[in-house]
Amino acid sequence: MSPPRWAGLTEAAERTAREMKPQEVNNTLNALTKLDAAAAAMTSAGWAGLAHAVEKTAREMKSKDLAKTFNALCKLGAAEAAVSPPGWAGLAEAVERTAREMNPQDVANTLNALCKLEAAEGAMTPLGWAGLAEAVGRTASEMNEQNVSTSLHALGVLPAAAAELSPSAWKHLEAAAEKEAPNMTSEGRRMTLRGCERLNLRIPYAILDNDWFR
Repeated sequence: MSPPRWAGLTEAAERTAREMKPQEVNNTLNALTKLDAAAAAMTSAGWAGLAHAVEKTAREMKSKDLAKTFNALCKLGAAEAAVSPPGWAGLAEAVERTAREMNPQDVANTLNALCKLEAAEGAMTPLGWAGLAEAVGRTASEMNEQNVSTSLHALGVLPAAAAELSPSAWKHLEAAAEKEAPNMTSEGRRMTLRGCERLNLRIPYAILDNDWFR
């Protein structure tokens, strides 16, 4: 597509942002993470409009909408910068509200975003961390290798979240890491190793085998 057409699409996003519903917000943001030309054509007003749409729809977001929105904000610095402090507070409240509905992927994506978005991490409440910790314990046994490595790495740099995990949650997470470690990529094993070391958890046997480093 030509630059004028990308500009036309981004103008449409700016014009319609105030009418967007949660799924439309996260779909638009995630599209912009994949379309460099479209993201480059966005104006400051466009990013501000999308940030306002995030803030406006946060209270209606379901867990999947929230995780996808967080994921996109991690990759779109201009959108992240346009979210206001009250907007981050609204997103943190959405974490607290939706934590009990999260599936393993939502849990991992949300933790991953919180360890990258300082404003979001700073806006989290004790109840929000507790809800997210409960979600980790509830979903750990269903996590795949990517969910496990992402969650462990994030928990290693989110002490407020790690502090809320119960002994049984840690047990389930350790068991999931042991089960899924053989399926992990080299990067996943590195993330798991760093997380386990920071959290003083048992390192899975498959990761202790140094052959995978070669």
